[in-house]
Amino acid sequence: MDPELLDSNLVFAKTAAGEEAMLQRTRVVQRNVRMVLILVDGNATVAELCDKTGNTQLTQNALLELEGDGFVERRVETGSVWRHGKQAPKKKTVSTPQPVSEFSTFGERLEAPPAGSGFSHSLATQIVAPPDEHTGRQAQTPSTLTPTPLAPGTSTPGPWPSRPGYRTPVAASPATQPPATPDDEQGGKGGLPARLRRLFGFGGTADQPDIKRLRPGRRRWSLTWTSTAALGILLISAVLSLIALFFPYTDYLPQVEAALAQSTGQPAKVGSMRVSVYPKPGLLLLDLHLGDSTDGIQIGTLRLQPEISTLLSPRIIFRQAELHDVRLSAGTVAGLSRMLESTARQSARAGVLQVSVVDATFSFAELALDDLGGEFALSADHQLETVVLRSRNKSLQLDLKPTARGLAVRLEGLAWRPAQDSPYIFDSLDLQGEIIASEFVIDTVEARIFDGLVRAATLLRSGGKAAMAGELRFERINARKLSEALGLGNRLEGEAKGKLSFSASADTWPELLSRLQGYGSFTIHRGQLGGLDLPEAVRRVSTDPQILGGATRFEELSGTITLTPTVYRFSRLALSAGLMQSSGHIEVDRDLQLHGRMDVAMRGRADQKAMPITISGTLESPLTQTAGR
Repeated sequence: MDPELLDSNLVFAKTAAGEEAMLQRTRVVQRNVRMVLILVDGNATVAELCDKTGNTQLTQNALLELEGDGFVERRVETGSVWRHGKQAPKKKTVSTPQPVSEFSTFGERLEAPPAGSGFSHSLATQIVAPPDEHTGRQAQTPSTLTPTPLAPGTSTPGPWPSRPGYRTPVAASPATQPPATPDDEQGGKGGLPARLRRLFGFGGTADQPDIKRLRPGRRRWSLTWTSTAALGILLISAVLSLIALFFPYTDYLPQVEAALAQSTGQPAKVGSMRVSVYPKPGLLLLDLHLGDSTDGIQIGTLRLQPEISTLLSPRIIFRQAELHDVRLSAGTVAGLSRMLESTARQSARAGVLQVSVVDATFSFAELALDDLGGEFALSADHQLETVVLRSRNKSLQLDLKPTARGLAVRLEGLAWRPAQDSPYIFDSLDLQGEIIASEFVIDTVEARIFDGLVRAATLLRSGGKAAMAGELRFERINARKLSEALGLGNRLEGEAKGKLSFSASADTWPELLSRLQGYGSFTIHRGQLGGLDLPEAVRRVSTDPQILGGATRFEELSGTITLTPTVYRFSRLALSAGLMQSSGHIEVDRDLQLHGRMDVAMRGRADQKAMPITISGTLESPLTQTAGR
């Protein structure tokens, strides 16, 4: 199944075999597949698992492989599109629109009265009267609004008690309009009370209740106050920005440098200083140098975010210190560890709670990993425990831990390429070692590359001369991918395994690979030699060099390999291809020129004597001829 067809919302769960494989490391050996098995929890979707690993292709391939082996299964829930399809949308119930009251936006509207029913501009209603103030009993009136037609110019006596503060509702008509009130005069067309009276058909009487109306002036005052407050905030912000922009920070650089020196225990030199608001507010120290002038720590920008409550106290606490454009090494990490230890003292004038890194580079001698970011893991007493750095695309993680002897290093990568144009891409990489003074001792390296597995241990040494030495073993390596990465073209195919011991020394690190020397053995199964057809060379028996083309397929090709600065030498070659047996040696120099000889014997022929074939020309177009004829 194509991994791209996996639904991003699909959820996988471990099977019983998968739970057992978690306890037995021999069930799932590949590191990336085991990592994905660990992440599967029955809740995370495929998209979330891809975000956790940072590699979509690798994660989907691993899920398919685990599903095929029966370690995970797809979790299907009610309503899932994988079992029942998408549920049909529920049909909306169309309800008959209900009439809405003309007096409320929530009640039902009353039907319009028929023509000639006695209604002119409003409805005369019977309203439940308030309780009598003497008896405390409710007036006996209907509990519902019942329209009652009125003749023009008449009024219906209501159930209201004859007492001050209450009025008798009357029906309004063109002949009996309510007299103008002071509210009508002040509000033009009428304030809220007047509009309510016209709506309910109440006339203006002297005993009507005193209803307070909303005064427009009070709302206008509220809007004016809000606008004034917003304008004041903008003006204050502008003034503070101007102060922050034109404040003479250079006058305070000596005090800042003295505070840094007292807190870190190292001399400090600051190039310039300013305040930043965007994207993060804080104090910026530019071109900061900590330590000795010859062997110190150079930081491009240090952003400090202080705790506001400690600005006026003798000891200022910075919530976060962010290091930009810094080059980390074993010496730099050790120096930063000592500085953080000094700032943790109560006598220090400044302390730090969190430390992060942006655009950092880690280097050993001239070997460097750049474009890293991360954070410093601090203990409860603010001591440095580990520096955790990650590449921008999260394909590489580097852990640096100070030790008594130096710096412990662990490098983990998934689908990691050492450089943007590098021919080497590691499906997975796990490196562990320690930097001690000028030596980088790499105890173990386990890498999956070229479809196979490589295990190695090596020693890198800097100082007067660059040097390296080590040993590696490889298995299931794709010979074509390896030869292409080494610049030898795609003439060799098959599955290779073997071992190699190597060493090199040079004045500079860039020259180190060109001085590489090594010796080892190899075996290639089920492959072919491209551009070189040995059976055809025996059949033609030509003393003149000729280009044959074609290829020689074989079941097994074994031999030894010797690496020198000028040539790759493949000797003690033994090639087995059905009825043909061949042995000899081939050399490839730095210019990809070939020199060699193969003795070819064909079984089943009357003359089973081996035929010597010399090989010359270039790797792209090899020449063959019969030797001694």
